[in-house]
Amino acid sequence: MIRKNKSLFFSLIVAAMINLIHINIFNTDVTPDFILLTLIFWFFKNPNAVSISLFWFVGLLTDIFTGDLLGQYALTYASCYFIAQYFINKIMLNNKHQQLIYIFFIFLSAQIIMLLINVMHDLHYPGLNYFLQSITAVLIWHLFTQFKFFKLDR
Repeated sequence: MIRKNKSLFFSLIVAAMINLIHINIFNTDVTPDFILLTLIFWFFKNPNAVSISLFWFVGLLTDIFTGDLLGQYALTYASCYFIAQYFINKIMLNNKHQQLIYIFFIFLSAQIIMLLINVMHDLHYPGLNYFLQSITAVLIWHLFTQFKFFKLDR
């Protein structure tokens, strides 16, 4: 299995390293979740290579390495898997500009789930600027889909 998915595991490691970089604009963190971005990409590129267990396991590893609440990212990534599974036919049949709308909703739902978990555990409410990360994720998705390897054609 590891031989078949070398590029998947390598891209997840690179995404984890890029996730450590935070882009702040006007004291607002606009860095998207690159790990989720990579998982969603590989889900659409090769649905047989990724599963709900991979999403959950990578989310659990992200929880451990970031030091956040245990299970927060695991729940979020697993929920995003189900949302992506629901939208997969719609995403694959539409053109790339319509795909961006579905990608935006997947990342927005991830942020809403994270926000609900944080608010339920009495952590601070980050404000509306928190949702700029979804827009940044869609912009990065759009930039990468300009390259031939990142196209989602079946």
